[in-house]
Formats: sequence, C-alpha cells, structure tokens
Amino acid sequence: GIDEGEEDGEGVFSKVRKAADALHRAIVAEVNPVWRQRWEDEDDMSEATLEIAREISPEGPGGTNPACLAALLRAAGILMQWRGQTSRLSRPPPSNGTTSPLARLQSEGALLLYSKLLDSDPPSASESATEEADDRPDERPSCVDVPRFASICIFRATFGDDLASSEARRTLLSVWKGAPLLQRDQPTLRLFSVVRNVRHLISACPAEAIPRLEGALEDLTAKRSGEGDEGDAGNDNGDNGGNGQTHGLAEVLVATLAWAFRSDPPFPVDRSDRRPDLVVEILRALYALDSCHPSKRRPPKETMTQIGIALADLLRLPSSDARCYEIKLAVVPLLLNAPREYAGYLVERGAIKPLADVLSYQTSLVVVEKTRSSAEDAAAVVPILLAMLHIVQSNPSAKEAVRDEVFPPDAEEAFRAKAAAELADGGGGKVGAKNMAPLDAPRGTLRWKLIRLMTHVETNAKRAACELLWALCDGDPTAFVLRTGFGN
Repeated sequence: GIDEGEEDGEGVFSKVRKAADALHRAIVAEVNPVWRQRWEDEDDMSEATLEIAREISPEGPGGTNPACLAALLRAAGILMQWRGQTSRLSRPPPSNGTTSPLARLQSEGALLLYSKLLDSDPPSASESATEEADDRPDERPSCVDVPRFASICIFRATFGDDLASSEARRTLLSVWKGAPLLQRDQPTLRLFSVVRNVRHLISACPAEAIPRLEGALEDLTAKRSGEGDEGDAGNDNGDNGGNGQTHGLAEVLVATLAWAFRSDPPFPVDRSDRRPDLVVEILRALYALDSCHPSKRRPPKETMTQIGIALADLLRLPSSDARCYEIKLAVVPLLLNAPREYAGYLVERGAIKPLADVLSYQTSLVVVEKTRSSAEDAAAVVPILLAMLHIVQSNPSAKEAVRDEVFPPDAEEAFRAKAAAELADGGGGKVGAKNMAPLDAPRGTLRWKLIRLMTHVETNAKRAACELLWALCDGDPTAFVLRTGFGN
C-alpha cells in the first residue's frame, strides 16, 4: 500500500510500521498458535516474543506450518531490505519517540526468535533442495528453509548505520550463538547466510563481536575435544574436535573454505552451485577478521599456512567462469598484508601468472576502457597493484616470476639491444635526453598498461604503479628510465 514517490513522509513511516507490526504478529502467531487469541489484548508484543522464543526447542517450533513460516520470514527480510534501501531518500520520521518503523522486527524478542529458528533442526530433505539466491527477492522460494530465512532476517535487521540497526547489533550479540553453526552440517545456502552474518558483525562491531564469536567456538571445540567427539566441522571436513585443541573463528572459517572448493563434485559445477558465493563470503570474513581484530592477533601458524595455500589454489581457478574471477578479486585484499611466506606459496603452486592476469585485466579496465570515474579506477587497480608490490618485496623468487610476467624473457634480448644503443648515444653510460618514451612497451601489453598508469589522474593508482615498476627495476634509476621513459 506504499505508493512510489509518496510525498507524505509520516504516511510512509506509518504504513511501513503497520506492515512490520503485522508481519511480526503473524510470525509470532505461526511459531506459537496459542497467541492467536491474545492479539487484540497484547499491546506490547516484545515480552511475548521473548517468552515464545525462549520456549522454542532445538527441534524447532512444534505445530508450525513450515511453508507459511518460511514465507513470513522471507517477507519480513524483503521489507527490511526495502526499507534499508529507501530510508536515505525518505523524509525524517515523525517525532513521536519511535526511531524506526521496523522496531518490532528489530527488537530483542524478534532477534532471539530468528536466532532460535536458525539454530533449529527441521527435516533435511527440504533444506537441501533449495537453490534460491539470497539476493533474488523476485524469485519465489522453491522449498521450505526456515533457518535460512531466519538468518536473512538477522542480517537485514542488523545491517545499516542508523541507530536502530546499531542497537540491534548490540542486542544480537547478547542473544545469538551463531558461530557454532559453522561447525554443523548445513546446506550451502544456509551456510552462506550464516557466514555473511558473521562477517557483518565482525566488520561492524569488531571489539564486541570477535571475542564473543571466538569464545563460543572455543568453548564448543573444547567441549567436543573433552568428549572425544570427532565432530563435523565445516560440513564434515574433519578439522575440528577430537584432537585435544580448541579452535577459534579463523580456524573454522578456513576449514569451511577448504570444504567449499575442494569437496566433490569438482568446483564449480554450474550456475546452481552456490559454493563460489560461499567462498567469496568466507574470504571477505577472513579479511575483516584480520583487519578488524581488536588484539591484532593472528591465528596459529598452521592455520596461516592453510590460508596461504588455499589462496594460491584459488588463484589457479579458471577465469573463464565469472564467479571464479570474483573469488580471485576477493583473494587480493588478503595478500595486501600477508606473511612473507605467502609469496613463496604463490611461486611453488604456480599462482603468480594467474595473479598477473588479474592485474592485466584490472589495468585494462582503467587505461583501455576508460568508462569509470577516478574513484572507481582506484578501487579497480590499487588493491592488486599494492598486493603485487608486497609480493615482489617479500620473496626474490616471486620478484623474478612477476618480472617475467611484466617484462617477458622473450622480449628481453630486443630490449637490451635498444638499451645498449641508447646508453651509447648518451655517452658515459647515461640515458640520452631523447629517451622520452619507453624503449620496449608495445600497446596492449601489461608493461604498457602499467606505464600508462604512471600518469593517471588518480594519485593512489599512479603511485602504486610507479612503486611496482621501480621495485621490478631493482631501484635502478637508469633501468627505470629505459623501461618507462624519461618523461615518466
């Protein structure tokens, strides 16, 4: 009942609140039909929702129509998503003390209810059948998956920089025990949704979220180790439990990552295979964990080694699949401040060339297509330039491998002949002033693209390209000028 472009800001606020309240009441009534008769007498559903949520058993709410509950949760998630997308364009809410029209869907009782439903264990046959994407609200659910839609509601209720969303995040951390769900055998889509919630929390409120989530996992794995339970971490990857160790968030994410792209069938299968989306989300979560950890403490060496090897293997995926290329782009930020040993893993596992191919394509977007703004140009090339520079500075073998990609060995003989002639013309082994252009940088090559970036209007892209080329020239001014041109 909300018209597009409606002028009355208070009217829109009221309609959204009524829709949210109606969905909240319907969800509560579906979870606990006893409350149907109390609708008219219940002015404040917050306490009622808390009471109902606390009564939900691990097997899920009894006497519920799963299809109806899944549809209601999905509708609530879509409403919160729509409100988040349009709130910046709407007028300020009425000054009646209510800060959000979605207050009931973001309340402590609602968040606890979503959490209990996410942690429930409905029949697995219908869970594993779904292939619907979380970001395709126009498609109807192909099956019943109450836990996944509950997870989406958690994400939508806590996503945003407004006061209500911030308060919802703080409330969620006090009621949600979501991290241990990563250690249960889950359908891929549901696991993706759980990882997205974890990543969102550690990015938005790291000081509170990371210790709580890691503590929950460490307690669980310690308990399993004490019981001698082999566990089923990361969809039966066998990396947690039963070995006398406790595992934190990074260890569980890495185990889940390994399962996602190394399990059968071979990765990826087709468009219905959602493991690539899960891999991207895990990589983003690992980056957020590394950059936002309040103690700046990194995982144990064994886990860091597993991450480095996994990153190298992911870079070797075929770029012909767009989803695999997205995975490679998600790998790049993790290389920006990676341990020096990672450069060696890239060399040993043949991942330098695929990384150089990413650099070549990203620079093409900037210097060839030229369809973006300066800020978009920087976002496209600066991360991969800095990652490549870090790799070059970390390992001599990696430096040689990158140099061979930028300055191919089969073109070096011609370059050396031109360089010798140029130095002879300059006299005394100096570069002549006429060397205003690079001696050997054919149009379209990677070295040509990098040289073009040296005069780009975006400062960060320009500096990163210059520093990478300088490092590949071993800091030799003469070699640098011969490679890039005196004018650069």
